[in-house]
Amino acid sequence: MRHRSTSTTAPLILAALCVACGSGNTPAGGGADAAAPAAVTDTADAAPVDACALIPAEDITALLGVAVEGRGTGGQGQAACLWENPDTYESVSLEIGEPRTAVNGTLPPPEPGMPEVGTLRPDGMRLLGRGQMEFAASGRVNSVQVAVLRMSGPEADDAAAALARQVGPQVPE
Repeated sequence: MRHRSTSTTAPLILAALCVACGSGNTPAGGGADAAAPAAVTDTADAAPVDACALIPAEDITALLGVAVEGRGTGGQGQAACLWENPDTYESVSLEIGEPRTAVNGTLPPPEPGMPEVGTLRPDGMRLLGRGQMEFAASGRVNSVQVAVLRMSGPEADDAAAALARQVGPQVPE
């Protein structure tokens, strides 16, 4: 008898779960929640960016000491590239941010209640750590990192800033 009730109960529970998953919180009158998908659509309409094409191969070879191809590392809707020396694991990485994240070409301040991250430089870039630079270009917050062990901290910082200045004008709106 117990086996029979389990075989009858399981489909009922499954049906109840399916009904619960299918019901959404879609507003009927088009309130504030109705505008949320537009933000996703706006970002989806932005032209895709090939981050690997923004830094010439010669520049990567000069930094890493070996010619390597960039490998796209961005998730959905994110443009990012990693160039890595397979022998030393030294690398250069570039991430191009979403449109409209750097209003008026300025890096945004930290979120309210959050601590200041990195050091804002006079050129408007933010040094996040050794060889890691955040920069605004074409209304986007972007970052580049030069992780090369033979470079001193200031050398890696300067290399990252140089790449940011080189990439900035190529970033689409």
